[in-house]
Amino acid sequence: MKLFQFLVRLAKFLAGLALIPACHGATLAFGRDLLGEIASQTWFVAGMAAFVLLFAVFQQPIRTYVFGHELTHAIWMLLFQGKVTAFSASAKGGKVEGTKGNFLIALSPYFFPVYTILLIAVYLLGKLFWEPGRFTGAFVFLIGFTWAFHAVLTVSVLLKGQAEVKRNGYLFSAAVIYLMNMAVLGLILTFICPAFSLADLAEAFRSCIAESYGRFLDAAGSFMGSF
Repeated sequence: MKLFQFLVRLAKFLAGLALIPACHGATLAFGRDLLGEIASQTWFVAGMAAFVLLFAVFQQPIRTYVFGHELTHAIWMLLFQGKVTAFSASAKGGKVEGTKGNFLIALSPYFFPVYTILLIAVYLLGKLFWEPGRFTGAFVFLIGFTWAFHAVLTVSVLLKGQAEVKRNGYLFSAAVIYLMNMAVLGLILTFICPAFSLADLAEAFRSCIAESYGRFLDAAGSFMGSF
């Protein structure tokens, strides 16, 4: 059993190493293609700034974060066709128990902005009954606010150390969390910015990640050739 656990941790460490160029590529895509589009979304940026200001002035919304954290575990457990057998959340902490477990379920609260996703779901559901176009600015503001809530609180709790991250390996967890956050932010951008499509997002990540791996392989080849 200990040998199996060691091999799993080794495999995750190697996977984390292999994902480093992908993280670099995602950063390139963010700087080249996403950042300018995000900056052009005034309501989104205003929502983010509003939360950062509130976070700086008032106490951290721990109970709200803990509930969202555990709710995300439960949602992802259900997505993997598991059953949630216990759920609790309070200012002192929370817990979710169920019949499924994997690294995506464990790390999901750190890359899945549950309140942002729920807000978008409400907006899309509302469009089935009325045309909420006149509320678009307010919704985009709230999307920015909830995204900042996710990003700021995620960084805050990760800096304090989290059992799920330690259990899955720091390097592997960091790579998965970073890449998934970049992907989710890109998907949110395609929702709030009609001019930026899923095809644009896919091409931005594909080209930049391919470029990053190309540079990595060239550097590795040069290094090996020096011997």
